[in-house]
Amino acid sequence: MNSSKKQADNDSRFVTEPEQDGSTVAPQPEWVLASKFQDMTGITKETVKQRKKSGVWKEGQQVAVIARRLYVNIKAADQWINDQLPQPRRA
Repeated sequence: MNSSKKQADNDSRFVTEPEQDGSTVAPQPEWVLASKFQDMTGITKETVKQRKKSGVWKEGQQVAVIARRLYVNIKAADQWINDQLPQPRRA
């Protein structure tokens, strides 16, 4: 197996498991490369880097660097974004 194919397999983080009806699904990964996160959300890799650098996104929570590659935790990033939304005013 060539190294680029091996690396792509390692980065995919998709595991297919049979459902009860016998079909297979690829569950949503929890961590994705920052470039994939950009494709999914439009939030650029540079924005992710800046949020990490400024401490807005925490290492091990919203972001991680593994083997010099920047990953984003989709669920944690989505929760952070939801937390930034203005709360409705109560009368």
